Amino acid sequence: MALSNRTISLLADAFFAGAGPTHRTISSIWDLNGAGGYLRPETEAIKTDRVLYGLRWLRDGRPTSDFFVPDLRPDQERLHTVAGELAATLIDAEAIDQDSLSDALRADGLELDGDRLVEARPVEGPADAVSAEVARIFGDRPELGVARNHHEQAQRAFDRGEWESANAQFRSAFDATYDVLAHTNGCPEDLTGGAARKWLQDNDVIEGDEADMMKAFSTFAGRAGSHAGLSDAVDSGLRRHFAVALIAFGVAKIG
Repeated sequence: MALSNRTISLLADAFFAGAGPTHRTISSIWDLNGAGGYLRPETEAIKTDRVLYGLRWLRDGRPTSDFFVPDLRPDQERLHTVAGELAATLIDAEAIDQDSLSDALRADGLELDGDRLVEARPVEGPADAVSAEVARIFGDRPELGVARNHHEQAQRAFDRGEWESANAQFRSAFDATYDVLAHTNGCPEDLTGGAARKWLQDNDVIEGDEADMMKAFSTFAGRAGSHAGLSDAVDSGLRRHFAVALIAFGVAKIG
């Protein structure tokens, strides 16, 4: 996962007005991790700008003005290594508010373990609440058994950090919920998924704008689904938030 501008700015701001560790320490962190090319020389920038651009260039890549020198490509692995060591150094020097840093990292789906950045379950207060409400309204209703099973599996996968599996199961819970809504309103049993939702729209069970929202989610959920390595904590958290809200809406319409 890439660091957000918020996290990068927080790390850079610790050096504002010359505060924080020395230029030599900054250079050492980048150089020892083979990332010196992503950092401006000490003579060309103040510490805040060196860190700000050094981290952004690791995340986004650094273009060069020399035709004969290739651009430096984004390097997420080195970004995480450099940022982790930098964050630990700032904490040891009491140059950064640790709670603010933890909050920023957690929003990125990361946390600091010693001097390493590792994946962390993102803070999802609103989605947690909606998901708990979905579990409650599923209850023991037999017609919602398939949807409930997918939702429970999705929750377990999400809590274990198995992002791609969680994505696929939330999508399946969404499909199963609207299959039930369609079939309880007279839709032929052989119509499922997108065909069932189209039937719902054609028969005025859901409005056009509601159908458009479901199509948007279906398209979004189909990307980076169950293929390993194509999702992360933040991406999966967003899909979860979207899915559980639509599931709650569908269950409410079932009555």
